[in-house]
Amino acid sequence: MRYQLHELELVYPPVSNQEAEWIKNDPEVFEEVSKSNLYFIGQRPETFFLFEDDVENRFFNEKRIYFTYKTGKKYSKGYIDIDVLVNYMDYSDDIDIEVELGSKLIRIWDQAKGEVIEWFTTEKILHDKCRQKPYIKEFNDYSEFYIYNLHYVGISKKEDSFSRLIVRPHDKRLRILSNEHPLNSGSRLTDEIVLFFFRIKSTEIKQYMNNSDFDQFGKNELGDYTRIVADAEKAFVKIMNTEYNEVKFKDYPLSTDGLYNTTVDKHTYSIDEDIKFITPTNIIRGVRRNVIPIDHGDFIAISKETVELIKLDDYDA
Repeated sequence: MRYQLHELELVYPPVSNQEAEWIKNDPEVFEEVSKSNLYFIGQRPETFFLFEDDVENRFFNEKRIYFTYKTGKKYSKGYIDIDVLVNYMDYSDDIDIEVELGSKLIRIWDQAKGEVIEWFTTEKILHDKCRQKPYIKEFNDYSEFYIYNLHYVGISKKEDSFSRLIVRPHDKRLRILSNEHPLNSGSRLTDEIVLFFFRIKSTEIKQYMNNSDFDQFGKNELGDYTRIVADAEKAFVKIMNTEYNEVKFKDYPLSTDGLYNTTVDKHTYSIDEDIKFITPTNIIRGVRRNVIPIDHGDFIAISKETVELIKLDDYDA
């Protein structure tokens, strides 16, 4: 018997549609995002950083940047510890720090070199807190803000997600921008639409139950990454019933380019991020596997004949 466990992991922090325009010519971003062939398009109320009037004085006196994170009517407080950040980044203690604070961006500079040491958009700070970056203090309820309406699931077989979704016009991205409405009064839709770039991490488990199983000894189906990506798209579209995916893959797990016609007996898909995605018909909650014991999130379970979403928590309506 052959089993596979597949986890979706972000290769780059989520970016708003507006931010995508700012980074599309950045070679460093391209290098990271080009590792993705599976992408989601989601939406949530626009998010902001808020700062108290004394934020600069507290920065100079305490070497901390205190912020309030806001989306809709929800707030949470935290701070960035500069001393911990400098040590984590392996900079010298006497570095000349300058900070730039805005409602959508925090940047921390090495003033002498004119280099950015670290930066946070309202999406990236969730991504980094999810990865337990030690210099982001408090803000422990961050996962309550890491929630999105999921509009579309897409793949790029012949190229990377960056080229497919950002560099060239993307039909579904444009349709979403044309048809959806802002969730937050006074916000622009381009600031609420968020792009997610995933890679798939895979593990294979073999169980030898009879002599014929040993014919597969040493073989695996993990080498064909394109087939796994194609199968993942179908699984998420089928389960989540995303509105802007015109093809719903109603016959899945039956497919010609997925994992159906392989020796894999059962497989699963989960999200290795503390993100919750919502559609009108379903909810899937991911969990970042940072610590032991592991908190397991939801997962999609597939056999040759069935596909179902296994939920390990109850959700409030």
